[in-house]
Amino acid sequence: MKKSRLGLLQTHILDILTQDELEKFEFKELPKTSTIYTEDIEIIILKTGSAKLSFFEDGEEFILYHLEKNNIAILDDNCAFEVLEDAQIYVIRLDEIGEILHNPKAASEILTTTLNTIIVQRQITKSILFEDAKGRIANFLIELANEQDLKQNGYRYVFLPFSLKVLSSFVGLKRQSASTAFNELIKDDIIRKITPHEFLIIDHEKLESYTN
Repeated sequence: MKKSRLGLLQTHILDILTQDELEKFEFKELPKTSTIYTEDIEIIILKTGSAKLSFFEDGEEFILYHLEKNNIAILDDNCAFEVLEDAQIYVIRLDEIGEILHNPKAASEILTTTLNTIIVQRQITKSILFEDAKGRIANFLIELANEQDLKQNGYRYVFLPFSLKVLSSFVGLKRQSASTAFNELIKDDIIRKITPHEFLIIDHEKLESYTN
């Protein structure tokens, strides 16, 4: 089961649902930067594009995870769904989905992706509760390295596809705290900076020791 915050488990639900079942969803085409809020509990299926699910509090953002084509997201009044690339989505309220669940294959897809999301959220909670700034950064870099599975000169290679500010929003830190922890890992030659977005994990064992 895929457990990455940078792309959850992809489903086959759009291939499984019948046309009659799809028509029970609201279909939306959303341009980049569109944001959806809701007072209900809604299930979103991303047909095309990409998005993120985030919390906002006192002007600070915490990114739960990125969403890609064929991902399913559960949206409630605690979070926001923001489109990162022009997207097509299907939306249905939880209290309207009963008939869809009579399709056992669709029910299985929804259950599997929900369990996957729960596992990811438990990993996030554990990291925030029990790891300091350096541990959270280390945990995220290891997760990213495992997801990308790349090597360069015998070391694990990591491409960071966003800014340090966005990274801080993923790990629940202020930008300055994230920057300090990141720079300490570079200074101690645990990770090595190639470009602003490219890094090598020089001492994987030491990096892992910071995680819980």
